[in-house]
Amino acid sequence: MFARRLHRQARIRQIEDILREAVVGEDPPDDGIAEPGMVLTVRYDGSATAETFLLGSRDETEQDDLEVCSPDSPLGRALAGAKPGERRTCRVSNGAAVRVTLIDAEPYGRFRRLGP
Repeated sequence: MFARRLHRQARIRQIEDILREAVVGEDPPDDGIAEPGMVLTVRYDGSATAETFLLGSRDETEQDDLEVCSPDSPLGRALAGAKPGERRTCRVSNGAAVRVTLIDAEPYGRFRRLGP
């Protein structure tokens, strides 16, 4: 019983230390690589216009007009790790292959401060 109590207290201290060091909402590095937390600008093959969206989740964005793409979606998985200028292929729900080129990737926090 006493050993279990000591173990539990040690675990509480460990969790408190983790929480004390936690950084919430930190932007990914501004390295231009597509990853969660980055605002991506892409162009689909055959389209003259670019599309901009947050690679992340809806609760990460404070802008209702910014589209959000899940990192777990086919497009999100295809773009993960891409650098500007890279073309990637993703399969959409009907099985068709769609080619997309990453034009730009910037941290959401920087995008929010500077605007599109």
